[in-house]
Parts: sequence; C-alpha cells; structure tokens
Amino acid sequence: MARCYPNASLADLQWISDWVSWIFLFDDQNDEAKQQRETERLIEYRPLLLDIMRGGAAQDDNQMLQAWYDLWTRMRSKVNPDWLERLTQQHDDYFLACIWEASNRKAGIVPDTKSYLLQRLDSGAVYPCLTIIEFVRKLNLPENVLCHPVVRDLSRSANNLICWSNDIVSLEKEVKNGDVHNLVITLCKEHQISLQQAINKAVVMHDTEMERFEALIDQVPQFSKEIDIDLQTYIEGLKFWIQGNLDWSYESQRYRTTPSVRK
Repeated sequence: MARCYPNASLADLQWISDWVSWIFLFDDQNDEAKQQRETERLIEYRPLLLDIMRGGAAQDDNQMLQAWYDLWTRMRSKVNPDWLERLTQQHDDYFLACIWEASNRKAGIVPDTKSYLLQRLDSGAVYPCLTIIEFVRKLNLPENVLCHPVVRDLSRSANNLICWSNDIVSLEKEVKNGDVHNLVITLCKEHQISLQQAINKAVVMHDTEMERFEALIDQVPQFSKEIDIDLQTYIEGLKFWIQGNLDWSYESQRYRTTPSVRK
C-alpha cells in the first residue's frame, strides 16, 4: 500500500493496509468458495456491511463483520460524511459485482467479455482505492470536477489498467482455482483462441488503454488554481496506483503458484 500511497502518514497507511487486507480476504473467500450457499451468503452479508459503514454495529460475532466494524469505527470520525457515503456506494457496487460473480459460478457461466469488462470496473474494488487518494492527500475535489467527463474517464481508465494487468498476472492462480472471471479467459472462450493468443490480446488491450490514459491527461480542463492543484495531485495518485500495483504484482508471492509465473 505504501507503493500506491507513498505520501500517506503512518496512521493512514496502517488503516489502508488493514482495509485492503480485509478486501483481499473477502475476495479470496468468494473466489475460492466451494459452499453451495455462496450467493445467498453474499446477499445476506451485503446490507450488514453497508450498515456498519453508515454507523451501525456488527450484529453477531462473525470475525469478518467484527473486523469491518473495527475498520469503519476508526475511520468515520476522520472524514467528511458526503465523502464516506460516496465510498459506501462504491463498496456496494463491489459487493453487487461479487454477487454477480458468485451467481455465474453457481450456474457454470463464463461471462462474455463485454459483460465482464463492465462488472470488472466494480469487482476489483479499485474505485474505493482511488477515492481513498482524496483522503490521504487531503484533497477537496467538488462533485462537478469528479464528474467531469475527462476526469471520470481518467479514473475509469486507471481502473481498467489496474484490473487488466491484474488479470494477466493472476491468470495462473485463477485457472488453478477454477475461477473464470478473468479477461484472458473470457477472450479465450469468446474468440475461440488459445490461452497464449488470449494473453497477447489482453496485453494489446492494456497497452492501448495506457495510451488512452496518457492522452486523457493532456485533455484535463482547468477549473481554478486551488482545484487544479488538487486535481493534479489526484492524477499523480492514479499513476502511483497503476505503477505500485504492477510492481507489487510481480514481486508478491500471491501470484507465484508455480515457477512458470516468474517466467
């Protein structure tokens, strides 16, 4: 997380590390779950998790709920309520995408690439990561700036770059676990091509998206002196996330299921 938020204070970085660890645990439990009630369990958890973010208590002694309660009890007093509500909505989109994936696994469905790419914007929990840039850097970006088409496209492009590179790096791990929610796998099935051809296609998509991201930076409009400074800081944060995630992915043991991953 320090790669992605190199300007964060130690206290903020501790919270971020705890939060992203929870997300990884939750994500792995869903991706690798073998329970027949996986979808039902996610549907049951969703309102409980959102209620905790909005100030509710953990309803039972479930460890994941208790950890989630601890996270948001520590965070709530530090942030603007409007910012926290936006973050809560982004988490809800993430939970809904997890339910979509669980439903596909239950039905044995490999999604088409178009549907997958749309859901991937939320299933990677990247939008909350990008919103946390504002908290770490103490930015004050108005709604009209965040919703400006170029700024919105920049965030979406950064999301794509982070998720698509992750799909390439994590492919072997997901194949091993039987998870079909991966860009390479959807391309392989949809175009009836080999796995290597699908990897090559995903790489081209990623690199084309990187060119688009860089072009969008040049199109960012000017608002006011103060807002422009904050906006450039936010864009810097997007770059840190893209690069930090990629560097970590290649060094982490998480995706090194066999020696061939190193190659």
